[in-house]
Amino acid sequence: MTGEFQLRAPKAEEASKLASLGRDTFIETFGPLYRKEDLDHFLEGAYSDTVIAKEIADPKLAHRIIEFKNEFIAFIKVGPIHVPAKSPSPDAAEIWQLYVRQSFLGEGLGGCLMNWAMNYFKSIEASEIYLSVFSENPKAVHFYEKYGFKKIDEYDFRVGSQIDLEWIMCKSSLI
Repeated sequence: MTGEFQLRAPKAEEASKLASLGRDTFIETFGPLYRKEDLDHFLEGAYSDTVIAKEIADPKLAHRIIEFKNEFIAFIKVGPIHVPAKSPSPDAAEIWQLYVRQSFLGEGLGGCLMNWAMNYFKSIEASEIYLSVFSENPKAVHFYEKYGFKKIDEYDFRVGSQIDLEWIMCKSSLI
């Protein structure tokens, strides 16, 4: 990451800006898959200003954003495991979300966020790292495989009335 890209933690007063990035990148990536009312309902539950403000304030979660010319263009959220994994270790952690604006894909920003996350997980001594990924997103699956993640299970992910197949991927022992 070079030039005017800045990796940093979002501030509490930037919750609205991060929520907007979350909504925008989810719509860019998955919007065409869903009926408008299903998508709107999901986004309100996942990326409202209130939800994001609570998440930024939650000490169990860590966020990093990448900013470019005062615009939020990518983010990652990590925390305790919340995917329905079978028998995770007590110190397991998870990448909850990682999104990059479509116009910035290919700039290495996803890798920058993953490198930050791997260092973070090492610092908290997480022995297993989990994430979930849409089963029909081969680029994302390949991206995570490059970092040593392997598919270990799957589950149903609901967006309104639509159910998608989500893969659970895991990487062991960063310590």
